[in-house]
Amino acid sequence: MHRNFLKSLAAAILFAAALFVGAAGQALAHAQLISADPADGTVLETAPERLILTFSEPARPLVARLIHPGGRTDVLKDIGQKGSVITLTLPGGLESGTYFLSWRIASSDGHPIGGGLLFSVGAPSAVAPAAVVQPDPAVRIGLWVARFALLAGLIFGVGGTAFFALIGRSDPAPGARAVRGALLAGLLAAPVFVGFQGLDALGAPFFELVTAEVWKTGLFGTSYGRSTLLAAMAICIACAAGQAGYRSRLGIPLAVAATLLVGVAVASAGHASTAPPRYLTASAVFLHAITAVLWIGALVPLGAILVRGRPDLPIVLRRFSRVIPAVVAVLALSGLLLAAVQVQTIPALWNTDYGRVLVAKLALIAALLLLAALNRFFLTAPAAVGDARATRRLARSVGAEIVVATAVIAVLGLWRFTPPPRAIATNPALFEVQQVRAEKDGVSAVLSIHPPIAGPVRVEIADLFLDGEPFAPVSVIIDLDKPSYGIGPFTREASKASDGTYRADGFILPLDGFWIVRVTVLVSDFRSVTLMDVFDVRKAL
Repeated sequence: MHRNFLKSLAAAILFAAALFVGAAGQALAHAQLISADPADGTVLETAPERLILTFSEPARPLVARLIHPGGRTDVLKDIGQKGSVITLTLPGGLESGTYFLSWRIASSDGHPIGGGLLFSVGAPSAVAPAAVVQPDPAVRIGLWVARFALLAGLIFGVGGTAFFALIGRSDPAPGARAVRGALLAGLLAAPVFVGFQGLDALGAPFFELVTAEVWKTGLFGTSYGRSTLLAAMAICIACAAGQAGYRSRLGIPLAVAATLLVGVAVASAGHASTAPPRYLTASAVFLHAITAVLWIGALVPLGAILVRGRPDLPIVLRRFSRVIPAVVAVLALSGLLLAAVQVQTIPALWNTDYGRVLVAKLALIAALLLLAALNRFFLTAPAAVGDARATRRLARSVGAEIVVATAVIAVLGLWRFTPPPRAIATNPALFEVQQVRAEKDGVSAVLSIHPPIAGPVRVEIADLFLDGEPFAPVSVIIDLDKPSYGIGPFTREASKASDGTYRADGFILPLDGFWIVRVTVLVSDFRSVTLMDVFDVRKAL
């Protein structure tokens, strides 16, 4: 009967995947600006009434801000959308000078994308309006923490519930309190995640979390709002399964429904689920999420059973060891498929932030698989026949698995800030690095810009030498300036990375062309040297 039920569960998972993929429309990810009217950098004789942005795919407008020559900012309210074309109605009575428009949209995968452009009325201003907005670190930290808590609640809470209903089948259930705590943590994290998603979508600072516009955007502005609602629903259904009784006729289908809904929630937003061909990637995300819940979510209640040494331990271990190899196999195959689609090339594993996060995840998964293999082939059999020493070792090993699995969940949250190589491969310049070598007064360094295209960039300082010898400066300040347009300087203090280079993020270059880079190296409290050169920045495609 147990095998028949597992066959029915597998059929239900495949059927749900087919329904989900059939309902999903075709979509690409990460819309790109194709054209703007007026174009970036245009000098107009008269003020335009509207500004038209055309993107590579349909995009949802989130917010648009117009910065006047004097620094005053207007939030544009009259925004029209028709497919991939967004029309912004500008305020009347624009005076002469240079204006900066910053915009943020939501791509089909739910991630917000920002950009900007300059235009002048009459003649350019002597000093262009400030165009760089430094991301609020509190928003990114809050977004990561809320996402971590929500994922942990789904995996450990819903997964633990599925274990109790399908494998453990005991009442009272060992570890039920920990599973209920995970469900509660995930449920509390869901609205917090919505709020921080709204802040991130609008590019708003942390203190605007109390505004209604932020919550409205977080809930309805991107596909992450819908995904979070589905996740919260899955948690509520799992809670209902626990209340009904894990072994009851109602508890078992509720636990199955909660597990399937986690797959739908995860696959309804994000980079991977919108990658073409979507029928394949969406189903892979769906299966990857479900199998992760069934495997990792089982660890907490399994560890509790091992620690308490319940009489039904041999039965539970045999059930778990029979089912879990197939679950892990589907998890691994779907993960490898998604990795191949997202990364595309081997060098992208170390050339992109997304690839480096993937390498970290794979290293942790490898450790998890090694522990699982140790448990499966060396500890499960003796523990099932009552070997107390093997049972204690198995309990410690499962505890180690829980720690590693938690680290995996933490790493997963970093992908929220790293677009995959697939999404940016249409613009090869994003993989390029432009380097120049500068030298003055005995100080030399290699200056590089990543990537050398208009938009967000990072500047790095490497091979920093004083009189031919490496040294540690007191500080390194980086300026980017485009004096021909009166833009800048944009200034950031570089921080030292683990590889010895000095890096400064947060630059957003609104225009292509030549940008002057100045690096002020404070050699000592009494001496500073400024290195200067030029970066040739390309236009974003």
